[in-house]
Amino acid sequence: MTNSPAPRGRGTPRAGLSDVTEERALLDAGATSVVGMDEVGRGCIAGPVGVGAVWCDLEALCAGGFPAGLRDSKKLSPRPRSLAAERVRATWEHAAVAYASPEEIDAMGISAALSLAGRRALVQLPAADLVMLDGKFNWLGTDPGLLGGDVSHVEVPPVRMYVGGDDQRIPIAAASLIAKVDRDAVMSSLDREYPGYGWASNAGYPSPAHKQAIAELGITPWHRKSFRLGK
Repeated sequence: MTNSPAPRGRGTPRAGLSDVTEERALLDAGATSVVGMDEVGRGCIAGPVGVGAVWCDLEALCAGGFPAGLRDSKKLSPRPRSLAAERVRATWEHAAVAYASPEEIDAMGISAALSLAGRRALVQLPAADLVMLDGKFNWLGTDPGLLGGDVSHVEVPPVRMYVGGDDQRIPIAAASLIAKVDRDAVMSSLDREYPGYGWASNAGYPSPAHKQAIAELGITPWHRKSFRLGK
């Protein structure tokens, strides 16, 4: 499959990542496709943990088949971030965001839960030669054990770590963007179901207002009980 750059529209962010040196090196070494992957919500005390994954054809990517405006999702304000995520979806047919629930996080720990969510994302994508993963710890290689039965058959490709990859490598930035936008929407929906905790703004992170709400309202089924929830 050949990807072509998505057309620019009014209000489209034009700045962003453009370096494909690493991806070209992978292509020259014999890889033909990669999955960019990043997590979202690891440090939250409420809500699921999510993993974004984007399958990229390396030849198309190195030929310029990527949209403008891709950055680390944390460095974009909501509107440019949403626009960039839309362009990711328009450019790459194979992109997924998957989750592990608070119950799963409490049962298996955050690293195994991340692996579970990552494998749930991988199973939605074509096979790839390599996973480009943000960070320095390969949580995707953590065995989710018996609790990960729904993804026990998923074969994980070789993983290469990239510290700061969400603001350096295009496939990882793409995954970061769709993961952040998707999970923020999940938390906004949960905020309407459980008002008072500020999840539409804090996304489940342990802000002072969120912790104060826990003290006043108690915990919900969406809080991670194995995490430190008090002040």
